Amino acid sequence: MEISLFDAAAKGFLNLLHLKVLLAMLLGVSIGTFTAVAPQGLGMPLVYAIALPIVIKWEPITGIALLIGASSVSAICAAYLPILFGIPGGSGSQATVLDGYPMGKRGEGRRALGASFMAGGMGCLIGTVTLALAIPATRPLIYLMGSPELFVVMLWGLSMVAVLAGRRPIKGLIAAAFGLLLATVGQQAQSGIMRFVFDQPYLLDGISISIIALALFGIPSALDLALTKLGVEQQPVPLKGSLFDGVKDTLREWWLVVRCSFVGVWVGIVPGLGSQVVDWLAYGHAAQSCKGASQSFGRGDVRGVIAPESANDAKDGGDLVTTLLLGFPQGVVTALFIVALLAWGYLPGPEMVKKNVDVIYSVVWLQGIAGITGTLIGFFLAAQLAKLAEVRYTFMVPIMFIFILMGAFSVNRDPTDLLVVVAFGILGYFMRRFAYPRPAMILGLVLGDLMEKYLYRSVASYGFSWLTRPAVVVLLILASTSFVFTLRGRLRAKQKASSSPLSGALAGAQDES
Repeated sequence: MEISLFDAAAKGFLNLLHLKVLLAMLLGVSIGTFTAVAPQGLGMPLVYAIALPIVIKWEPITGIALLIGASSVSAICAAYLPILFGIPGGSGSQATVLDGYPMGKRGEGRRALGASFMAGGMGCLIGTVTLALAIPATRPLIYLMGSPELFVVMLWGLSMVAVLAGRRPIKGLIAAAFGLLLATVGQQAQSGIMRFVFDQPYLLDGISISIIALALFGIPSALDLALTKLGVEQQPVPLKGSLFDGVKDTLREWWLVVRCSFVGVWVGIVPGLGSQVVDWLAYGHAAQSCKGASQSFGRGDVRGVIAPESANDAKDGGDLVTTLLLGFPQGVVTALFIVALLAWGYLPGPEMVKKNVDVIYSVVWLQGIAGITGTLIGFFLAAQLAKLAEVRYTFMVPIMFIFILMGAFSVNRDPTDLLVVVAFGILGYFMRRFAYPRPAMILGLVLGDLMEKYLYRSVASYGFSWLTRPAVVVLLILASTSFVFTLRGRLRAKQKASSSPLSGALAGAQDES
């Protein structure tokens, strides 16, 4: 007999009532806060890649608490750099610079931070509630989906991510295909056939996804930091004003928060969009719908801070809807989260909804609690956190390399892992330099095993007649149509951009987001 959703929600909450789980969540919140504030280009993918080899050896709920705590708060505290220094704190806070920095320069830095914290916290809660409501709403449909439908959904999502990643769709497709190829290394689970092993015992189980992710995102970030000496050299704007003025602004603009939060949820659910566009979509919506925006936006309007921050934090809830309920990751962070769930014995998607729905509700509770905790930390430690933004690269680079090598060695305690992390780190550096999107490769690597498993089950159960199932036919038509139109749109946009004098300057920002 399956557990009811109410009992599952209660059990999911009871799973958190352990000291080690709460401490892990607080540790994750601290890590996410530092990652958001420090101007070193760390990012959640690197944090997840470093933490993954460690947390997969913990108890599942404890490890989930650390990962969700880190990711849920990273967007809430990402407004420090845009407001105090005029520097984007991440791909989801670029639009905040347009109005946040002017507010800081005219002595309203605390007001802007207060608005960002409150809007981010409200957006996080709206995204969390959406995730909670999506479970009973989609559960009947999920029960109707079998292996054929799930295979097509994953193929559709991977193709969209590959096309939308970076400026050149063909490079995204190449990166995704290479990730799928790497996923075939080792012994095939269903048949036992050895593939691309080359008589090397190290390759029997394939190459660890956590090691590849650590290499692709860790080594290039550390090298870029060391070579470019990235950091904040200018002095921050004075931290003046009142945080509660921003709180009052946000509460007064509650309807804007709700609208932009659902923009963020929608971006999180749609495959291939992600954080690189969510803040701009919300900012554009606010600029078109708010009264007097044409005269005030870009000059220090607090609504220009509220809109992108609420959408950026609500996006995480949309990401988890597809990640947990369909088993399809929306980006590198959720892809690595799936890797952790698989290591703990959970299979995200319909199987997890049927057998481990209490764990999904634990994620829901952790997402909401961590969001509230991160908001309170932002309010009470605003001045102290601002000082973290001045941490220099000379302090960060050695620590990053130490954690990368320690994380790689801790996976299997095999010295060969160190050679693998260096080799893939060099590959990641050149992929970043020549604009081959690494997220597409990681998604291909993560989805390769799952897609192969669903394809094997489909053929074993239905033969090739699974291609004629009505739901499969509809999904294939939708996938093909959206792929063709999206690819054509990207190619046209590239042709228009090539004639623009700003195309060269924009290329670097769009290739890696």
